[in-house]
Amino acid sequence: MRSFFVTVIVACFLVGLSWADEAIQSVQREDRRIATIRKLCEKKSYAEAEPLALALAGELADTNKAGAPAAQNRNHWAVAVWLGRIYQAQRQIVQAETWFKRAVTSAEAVFGSEHANTSLSVDELAGFYQSQGRPVEAEPLYQRAITIRSKEYGATNPKTAESIAGLARLYKSQGRYDAALPLYRRAYELRLGELGSTHPDTLTSMTELADLLRAHRQYPEAEKLIRRALAQRETSLGPTHPDTLTSLSALAALYLETNRIPDAERILKRILATRETSLGKSHWETRASLNELIRFYLDQGRESEAQPYMQRAQEAIRVESAKRKAAAATLAPPQTFSASPQQQK
Repeated sequence: MRSFFVTVIVACFLVGLSWADEAIQSVQREDRRIATIRKLCEKKSYAEAEPLALALAGELADTNKAGAPAAQNRNHWAVAVWLGRIYQAQRQIVQAETWFKRAVTSAEAVFGSEHANTSLSVDELAGFYQSQGRPVEAEPLYQRAITIRSKEYGATNPKTAESIAGLARLYKSQGRYDAALPLYRRAYELRLGELGSTHPDTLTSMTELADLLRAHRQYPEAEKLIRRALAQRETSLGPTHPDTLTSLSALAALYLETNRIPDAERILKRILATRETSLGKSHWETRASLNELIRFYLDQGRESEAQPYMQRAQEAIRVESAKRKAAAATLAPPQTFSASPQQQK
């Protein structure tokens, strides 16, 4: 009898081990599928990623209905995060909101309300609401994300700075410049201290702070920051990189606002020349630079100097139109003609 009980206990133990091993393998398979979804999203292949993510979400939901603890599976949260991003990228707003909110709920259930992953989903939902012009819903979410991240990562961590910068952008979009300015300063100082002066996030904060300082007409400090960002971007990214040209555009705008007309003209011409060389004369960004230079000369009452750029803009439009027609012609199916019954006779 004793040996019988021992056999039963051993059998139960082995069954338990087998079940645990299967559960581990199942989670590993889910991890691999989520890694595939992530890679597709990184390549912006959202249409390809969507059915994979939906299939995994459905399987996790079915597992949950069957009684397994899928709601406590981190992949239940991860797939909701990716579906929110996929639908936002595809501008399917209702679906994006549904999955972003589901990601917050899942993170709270899986990790707890004060966990770092919960703060990530809260921050993403805030950013989604901000992008949809819903600041009333976004503001408390940004504030909550800052609180969680300050506790989880520390008050000076770049993740905390990320949420602070998000709230600053929200206030700026509402015209609440006095509330936005100290947040922009704080985000910049945190990133400068933790990441260094050459990090892309630091340069972004530097540029955003300079832009708001311009709005406050604090031109000397704004110019200093713009020039610093420009120098770093020219060194690390090169003179033709879009971020470098963004800094140049900001400097030109500051010169216009401070009536330094020759300096503004020189920079606008430099931006145009760079885009013509790197992008081509008919590219839409090059045409935008042409229009900025035309507007500059017209605002200065220098119509004769604007004329050559107007002609170049018209030629660029003509060339781009011809390119599109040629591309459309190559994509059009060949026309086939069949004889009418009368012609066949």
